[in-house]
Amino acid sequence: MARVLSANNRRIRQVLVCLRRGKPGAMGVAMVLKSIFQQAGVKARWVSESGLARAKRGRIDAVVVGGGDGTMLHAAQATMGWGIPLLGINLGSLGFLTSVKAGEVGTVLPEILRGRFGVSSRTVLSVKLSGGRQEWSALNEVSVGPQAGQLMVRVRVKVGGEMLSDYHADGLLVASPTGSTAYSLSAGGPLVSPRARAMVLTPVCAHAMAQRPVVVGEQEGVELWLSQGEPSAVVRLDGKKIGKLSRGSCLRVEVGRPVVKLMHPVGFGFYGLTRQKLGWSGAAGVA
Repeated sequence: MARVLSANNRRIRQVLVCLRRGKPGAMGVAMVLKSIFQQAGVKARWVSESGLARAKRGRIDAVVVGGGDGTMLHAAQATMGWGIPLLGINLGSLGFLTSVKAGEVGTVLPEILRGRFGVSSRTVLSVKLSGGRQEWSALNEVSVGPQAGQLMVRVRVKVGGEMLSDYHADGLLVASPTGSTAYSLSAGGPLVSPRARAMVLTPVCAHAMAQRPVVVGEQEGVELWLSQGEPSAVVRLDGKKIGKLSRGSCLRVEVGRPVVKLMHPVGFGFYGLTRQKLGWSGAAGVA
Protein backbone atom coordinates (compact mmCIF):
# COMPACT_ATOMS: atom_id res chain seq x y z
CA MET A 1 0.00 0.00 0.00
CA ALA A 2 2.93 2.33 0.63
CA ARG A 3 5.23 2.57 -2.32
CA VAL A 4 8.23 4.62 -3.48
CA LEU A 5 7.89 6.56 -6.72
CA SER A 6 11.00 7.20 -8.78
CA ALA A 7 12.19 10.54 -10.12
CA ASN A 8 11.52 9.39 -13.69
CA ASN A 9 7.75 9.09 -13.41
CA ARG A 10 6.50 11.52 -10.79
CA ARG A 11 8.60 14.65 -10.64
CA ILE A 12 6.58 17.36 -8.88
CA ARG A 13 5.90 20.36 -11.09
CA GLN A 14 2.76 22.04 -9.71
CA VAL A 15 1.54 22.18 -6.12
CA LEU A 16 -1.13 23.72 -3.94
CA VAL A 17 0.19 25.12 -0.66
CA CYS A 18 -1.94 25.58 2.45
CA LEU A 19 -0.33 26.80 5.69
CA ARG A 20 -2.17 27.21 8.97
CA ARG A 21 -2.19 30.91 9.78
CA GLY A 22 -0.95 31.96 13.19
CA LYS A 23 1.13 28.83 13.78
CA PRO A 24 4.58 29.58 15.28
CA GLY A 25 7.19 29.28 12.56
CA ALA A 26 4.67 29.41 9.69
CA MET A 27 6.14 32.58 8.17
CA GLY A 28 9.67 31.17 8.26
CA VAL A 29 8.55 27.93 6.64
CA ALA A 30 6.66 29.89 3.98
CA MET A 31 9.84 31.76 3.03
CA VAL A 32 11.82 28.53 2.79
CA LEU A 33 9.11 26.92 0.67
CA LYS A 34 9.00 29.83 -1.76
CA SER A 35 12.77 29.68 -2.21
CA ILE A 36 12.77 25.91 -2.79
CA PHE A 37 9.89 26.07 -5.27
CA GLN A 38 11.61 28.84 -7.21
CA GLN A 39 14.91 26.96 -7.39
CA ALA A 40 13.19 23.73 -8.45
CA GLY A 41 11.04 25.40 -11.08
CA VAL A 42 7.86 24.32 -9.31
CA LYS A 43 4.70 26.33 -9.82
CA ALA A 44 3.04 26.88 -6.43
CA ARG A 45 -0.44 28.21 -5.82
CA TRP A 46 -1.07 29.39 -2.24
CA VAL A 47 -4.55 28.96 -0.80
CA SER A 48 -6.22 29.44 2.58
CA GLU A 49 -7.77 26.60 4.55
CA SER A 50 -11.25 27.86 3.71
CA GLY A 51 -10.40 28.09 0.01
CA LEU A 52 -8.72 24.70 -0.38
CA ALA A 53 -11.86 22.77 -1.33
CA ARG A 54 -12.48 25.16 -4.26
CA ALA A 55 -8.90 25.28 -5.46
CA LYS A 56 -8.78 22.24 -7.76
CA ARG A 57 -8.27 23.37 -11.32
CA GLY A 58 -5.66 22.41 -13.87
CA ARG A 59 -2.85 20.03 -13.12
CA ILE A 60 -1.87 19.53 -9.46
CA ASP A 61 0.83 17.02 -8.50
CA ALA A 62 0.66 17.45 -4.72
CA VAL A 63 -0.90 19.48 -1.92
CA VAL A 64 1.61 20.79 0.62
CA VAL A 65 0.01 21.35 4.02
CA GLY A 66 1.67 23.14 6.94
CA GLY A 67 0.18 22.79 10.42
CA GLY A 68 -0.77 20.05 12.85
CA ASP A 69 -3.01 17.02 12.52
CA GLY A 70 -6.11 19.25 12.65
CA THR A 71 -4.94 21.10 9.55
CA MET A 72 -4.17 17.81 7.82
CA LEU A 73 -7.63 16.47 8.65
CA HIS A 74 -9.20 19.60 7.19
CA ALA A 75 -7.06 19.25 4.04
CA ALA A 76 -7.99 15.58 3.71
CA GLN A 77 -11.70 16.43 3.92
CA ALA A 78 -11.35 19.32 1.48
CA THR A 79 -9.50 17.23 -1.13
CA MET A 80 -11.38 13.93 -0.61
CA GLY A 81 -11.72 12.14 -3.93
CA TRP A 82 -9.10 14.18 -5.76
CA GLY A 83 -6.56 11.36 -5.77
CA ILE A 84 -3.79 13.91 -5.16
CA PRO A 85 -1.24 13.14 -2.41
CA LEU A 86 -0.85 15.39 0.64
CA LEU A 87 2.54 16.29 2.09
CA GLY A 88 2.32 17.38 5.72
CA ILE A 89 4.83 19.77 7.31
CA ASN A 90 4.57 19.68 11.08
CA LEU A 91 3.98 23.11 12.61
CA GLY A 92 2.15 21.64 15.60
CA SER A 93 3.16 19.30 18.41
CA LEU A 94 2.83 15.55 17.82
CA GLY A 95 1.62 15.47 14.23
CA PHE A 96 1.10 11.82 13.27
CA LEU A 97 -0.24 12.84 9.84
CA THR A 98 2.69 15.16 9.09
CA SER A 99 5.86 13.41 7.97
CA VAL A 100 8.24 16.38 7.61
CA LYS A 101 9.48 18.52 10.50
CA ALA A 102 9.63 22.25 9.93
CA GLY A 103 13.41 22.22 10.37
CA GLU A 104 13.81 19.48 7.74
CA VAL A 105 12.02 21.26 4.91
CA GLY A 106 15.21 22.63 3.36
CA THR A 107 16.80 19.18 3.00
CA VAL A 108 13.77 16.89 2.55
CA LEU A 109 11.52 18.88 0.20
CA PRO A 110 13.98 19.19 -2.74
CA GLU A 111 14.28 15.38 -2.82
CA ILE A 112 10.52 14.98 -2.75
CA LEU A 113 10.08 17.46 -5.60
CA ARG A 114 12.51 15.36 -7.66
CA GLY A 115 10.21 12.39 -7.20
CA ARG A 116 11.98 10.70 -4.30
CA PHE A 117 9.08 10.03 -1.97
CA GLY A 118 6.74 7.33 -0.76
CA VAL A 119 2.95 7.31 -0.74
CA SER A 120 0.81 5.73 1.95
CA SER A 121 -2.80 5.15 0.84
CA ARG A 122 -5.14 5.53 3.81
CA THR A 123 -8.67 4.10 3.85
CA VAL A 124 -11.47 6.26 5.19
CA LEU A 125 -14.65 5.46 7.06
CA SER A 126 -18.03 5.76 5.36
CA VAL A 127 -20.70 7.04 7.77
CA LYS A 128 -24.47 7.27 7.40
CA LEU A 129 -27.38 7.98 9.74
CA SER A 130 -30.57 6.01 9.17
CA GLY A 131 -33.37 8.04 7.65
CA GLY A 132 -30.98 10.42 5.92
CA ARG A 133 -29.51 10.54 2.44
CA GLN A 134 -26.22 12.19 3.28
CA GLU A 135 -23.09 10.09 3.63
CA TRP A 136 -19.89 11.33 5.26
CA SER A 137 -16.27 10.24 5.11
CA ALA A 138 -13.88 10.31 8.06
CA LEU A 139 -10.12 9.84 7.94
CA ASN A 140 -9.58 9.37 11.69
CA GLU A 141 -12.72 8.38 13.54
CA VAL A 142 -16.41 8.66 14.23
CA SER A 143 -17.31 9.41 17.84
CA VAL A 144 -20.59 9.14 19.74
CA GLY A 145 -20.61 11.17 22.95
CA PRO A 146 -22.98 12.53 25.57
CA GLN A 147 -25.08 15.57 24.81
CA ALA A 148 -24.68 18.79 26.78
CA GLY A 149 -25.50 18.29 30.45
CA GLN A 150 -24.84 14.54 30.34
CA LEU A 151 -21.68 12.85 31.62
CA MET A 152 -21.84 9.47 29.91
CA VAL A 153 -23.55 7.74 27.01
CA ARG A 154 -24.95 4.25 26.52
CA VAL A 155 -24.51 2.84 23.02
CA ARG A 156 -25.62 -0.55 21.70
CA VAL A 157 -23.29 -1.99 19.07
CA LYS A 158 -23.72 -4.63 16.40
CA VAL A 159 -20.83 -5.91 14.28
CA GLY A 160 -21.66 -7.72 11.06
CA GLY A 161 -25.28 -7.85 12.18
CA GLU A 162 -24.37 -9.63 15.43
CA MET A 163 -24.92 -8.03 18.82
CA LEU A 164 -21.60 -7.12 20.47
CA SER A 165 -22.28 -5.06 23.59
CA ASP A 166 -23.99 -2.15 25.31
CA TYR A 167 -21.19 0.32 25.98
CA HIS A 168 -21.57 2.66 28.96
CA ALA A 169 -18.75 5.18 28.68
CA ASP A 170 -17.72 8.81 28.26
CA GLY A 171 -17.92 8.11 24.55
CA LEU A 172 -17.47 5.45 21.91
CA LEU A 173 -15.10 5.67 18.93
CA VAL A 174 -15.06 3.84 15.63
CA ALA A 175 -11.56 4.54 14.32
CA SER A 176 -9.80 3.83 11.05
CA PRO A 177 -6.21 2.53 11.04
CA THR A 178 -5.08 6.12 10.54
CA GLY A 179 -7.24 7.19 13.49
CA SER A 180 -5.70 4.49 15.66
CA THR A 181 -2.86 6.94 16.38
CA ALA A 182 -5.24 9.75 17.36
CA TYR A 183 -8.17 9.91 19.82
CA SER A 184 -8.37 6.10 19.93
CA LEU A 185 -4.74 5.81 21.05
CA SER A 186 -5.34 8.34 23.83
CA ALA A 187 -8.34 6.28 24.95
CA GLY A 188 -6.27 3.09 25.19
CA GLY A 189 -6.86 1.65 21.72
CA PRO A 190 -4.25 -0.35 19.74
CA LEU A 191 -2.00 0.91 16.99
CA VAL A 192 -3.13 -0.47 13.62
CA SER A 193 -1.07 -0.53 10.43
CA PRO A 194 -2.54 1.63 7.64
CA ARG A 195 -2.19 -1.42 5.39
CA ALA A 196 -4.97 -3.10 7.39
CA ARG A 197 -8.48 -2.50 6.09
CA ALA A 198 -10.13 -2.57 9.48
CA MET A 199 -11.87 -0.49 12.14
CA VAL A 200 -11.29 -0.18 15.88
CA LEU A 201 -14.10 0.11 18.42
CA THR A 202 -12.68 2.02 21.39
CA PRO A 203 -14.72 3.01 24.47
CA VAL A 204 -13.62 6.24 26.17
CA CYS A 205 -13.33 5.65 29.93
CA ALA A 206 -15.72 2.69 29.92
CA HIS A 207 -17.85 2.17 33.03
CA ALA A 208 -17.09 -1.58 32.95
CA MET A 209 -13.43 -2.66 33.00
CA ALA A 210 -14.29 -5.70 30.83
CA GLN A 211 -15.24 -3.49 27.89
CA ARG A 212 -12.07 -3.29 25.84
CA PRO A 213 -11.16 -2.09 22.32
CA VAL A 214 -12.18 -4.44 19.49
CA VAL A 215 -10.67 -4.64 15.99
CA VAL A 216 -13.36 -5.15 13.34
CA GLY A 217 -12.84 -6.55 9.82
CA GLU A 218 -13.59 -4.44 6.75
CA GLN A 219 -16.45 -6.62 5.51
CA GLU A 220 -18.40 -6.60 8.77
CA GLY A 221 -19.68 -3.07 9.26
CA VAL A 222 -20.63 -1.48 12.57
CA GLU A 223 -24.10 -0.36 13.64
CA LEU A 224 -24.69 1.86 16.65
CA TRP A 225 -27.96 2.58 18.48
CA LEU A 226 -28.71 4.33 21.72
CA SER A 227 -29.43 1.94 24.58
CA GLN A 228 -32.85 1.97 26.19
CA GLY A 229 -33.51 5.15 28.17
CA GLU A 230 -30.80 7.18 26.45
CA PRO A 231 -32.35 10.39 24.98
CA SER A 232 -29.78 11.37 22.33
CA ALA A 233 -26.05 11.58 21.69
CA VAL A 234 -23.68 13.80 19.71
CA VAL A 235 -22.01 12.41 16.58
CA ARG A 236 -18.65 13.81 15.48
CA LEU A 237 -16.44 13.05 12.48
CA ASP A 238 -12.75 13.79 12.89
CA GLY A 239 -13.66 15.97 15.87
CA LYS A 240 -16.36 18.02 14.13
CA LYS A 241 -20.02 17.71 15.08
CA ILE A 242 -22.25 16.51 12.24
CA GLY A 243 -25.48 15.84 14.12
CA LYS A 244 -27.22 13.78 16.75
CA LEU A 245 -27.97 10.11 17.19
CA SER A 246 -31.58 9.95 18.33
CA ARG A 247 -33.52 7.16 19.96
CA GLY A 248 -34.58 4.62 17.34
CA SER A 249 -32.08 5.79 14.69
CA CYS A 250 -28.96 3.89 13.64
CA LEU A 251 -25.46 5.08 12.83
CA ARG A 252 -23.76 2.78 10.32
CA VAL A 253 -19.99 2.84 9.82
CA GLU A 254 -18.11 0.91 7.12
CA VAL A 255 -14.69 0.93 5.51
CA GLY A 256 -15.17 3.42 2.68
CA ARG A 257 -14.11 3.41 -0.94
CA PRO A 258 -12.22 6.73 -1.18
CA VAL A 259 -8.63 6.84 0.00
CA VAL A 260 -6.40 9.66 1.20
CA LYS A 261 -2.81 9.59 -0.05
CA LEU A 262 -0.09 10.81 2.33
CA MET A 263 3.42 11.52 1.07
CA HIS A 264 6.52 10.79 3.12
CA PRO A 265 10.31 10.77 2.62
CA VAL A 266 11.81 7.62 1.12
CA GLY A 267 12.32 4.85 3.66
CA PHE A 268 10.32 6.59 6.38
CA GLY A 269 6.75 5.38 6.56
CA PHE A 270 4.23 4.50 9.27
CA TYR A 271 6.56 2.55 11.57
CA GLY A 272 9.41 5.05 11.36
CA LEU A 273 6.99 7.89 12.04
CA THR A 274 5.41 6.00 14.94
CA ARG A 275 8.82 5.24 16.43
CA GLN A 276 9.78 8.91 16.21
CA LYS A 277 6.54 10.40 17.48
CA LEU A 278 6.23 8.06 20.47
CA GLY A 279 9.95 8.20 21.31
CA TRP A 280 10.40 4.44 21.10
CA SER A 281 13.85 2.85 21.24
CA GLY A 282 15.88 3.78 18.19
CA ALA A 283 13.97 6.98 17.53
CA ALA A 284 15.92 9.76 15.88
CA GLY A 285 14.14 12.28 18.10
CA VAL A 286 10.71 13.13 19.39
CA ALA A 287 8.78 15.89 17.62
